[in-house]
Amino acid sequence: MWPRFGRRDRDGIPAEAMDPVAVDPRDLERAYERGLVEGRREERARRSHPIRNLMIGLVALAGAAILGVAAWHGSFGEGGEVVDQKLAVAADRAEPTLRAAASEAGAAISGAGRDLQANTEASSPAATAPDGTASDAAPSGQDL
Repeated sequence: MWPRFGRRDRDGIPAEAMDPVAVDPRDLERAYERGLVEGRREERARRSHPIRNLMIGLVALAGAAILGVAAWHGSFGEGGEVVDQKLAVAADRAEPTLRAAASEAGAAISGAGRDLQANTEASSPAATAPDGTASDAAPSGQDL
């Protein structure tokens, strides 16, 4: 191999400094600490998001389940038919339940709105006319 006279290493360290006898222990300690700090910084930058990891895990689990069904039934075609059939049954069962839950939530929200409006009307002071006399007009919903 050709000698590296006067050439610098890619980190800017002279080639002569790569000799273990010529290295100062304090320089070596500083380089070690600098490497630790830089490594920790790179590791923090490499960390991934936990929700993304959860989604990847769920997709991998579903893929493994489909492969298991395909192996159980002997082919991907038959396994796919079974998975499609099970998903269709689950969708048929879930649709009425979701519709009922949505209607119950809508009824609960409208009931809470009526209760809130009744409480607001009962607790608001009597409306007065500009001349200081009490008015019989009910407060509107815009008073909120």
